[in-house]
Amino acid sequence: MVHEKFIDKIEKRTGLFPRDSQGFTLIEMIGVLAVVAVLAALVLPKVFDVIAESRVNAVAASVKAYETAVTKYYGDIGSLLPLNATGTPTAETTGDSATATSMAARLTLSRSDALVTANGLWPKFRGPYLEKFDSSAPSALGTAMYIPATTAVSYGTAVTATNLGWDLKGDDGNSDIPTGANVVYFKLTGLSLEDFDRFDSIVDRDIGTTETTKQLRGRAKYDTATNTLYLYLAHR
Repeated sequence: MVHEKFIDKIEKRTGLFPRDSQGFTLIEMIGVLAVVAVLAALVLPKVFDVIAESRVNAVAASVKAYETAVTKYYGDIGSLLPLNATGTPTAETTGDSATATSMAARLTLSRSDALVTANGLWPKFRGPYLEKFDSSAPSALGTAMYIPATTAVSYGTAVTATNLGWDLKGDDGNSDIPTGANVVYFKLTGLSLEDFDRFDSIVDRDIGTTETTKQLRGRAKYDTATNTLYLYLAHR
C-alpha cells in the first residue's frame, strides 16, 4: 500500500511510527487531550448560551398565553379580578395556583367544575382560559411563578422594583397605569440577572439604556435583591 511505503520512509529517516509501538504514547495522549480541552472551552459557552436563550424564549411564549387567557377572562367577566365563591370579583394578591380563589387557579378552572355556580358573575364564566399553571413548577426558568390580580399604585407614582406600578412607555420612571385600576401581572422568582436581561430584550427591546432603567422601565421589572421578575399583563 502507498501509505505503508510512506510510513516506512518516515520511520527510516526519523524513527517515528515504529512497527512495534502499541497505540499512542503519553505525550501524544496529552496533546490530544489538550486539543479537546481547547475545543471544549470554545464550544461549551456557546452551547450554554443557546440553551439559556431557548429557555427564555419558552417563558416569553408562555407569557403570551397568559395574556390571552386574561384577555378572554376579562371579555367574559368584565373584571380583571378573580371571582370569589359568591361570584364577586375580589383582589387576590398571592397569585398562587394552590389558592383556589387566585387568578392563577381561576384561569385554569373548568366551567363544569362544582365551584362554578349560578351566583353573581359565575354564569358568565367560560373557563378554562388557560390549560395549565402550576406556581410551584415553572416550565423553563425560575423557582416559582404567580399571577396576582389587585389594585395598582396611583398614576404617576415612581416605579420601584416591587411596587405595583409600571412605566409602560419607558419614558420617565413613573407608573402609567390609571389611579384605581386593577392590574394583573406575572411574577417569577429565582430568575438570574443574565436571564432577565435576555427576557427584557424580547419584551422591552427599545426601553432603557442602562441596567437600572432596564430593570425598572417597561413591562418587565426586576428585583435584584430577590431575583424576581414582575411582568405586567393587563390593567383595567
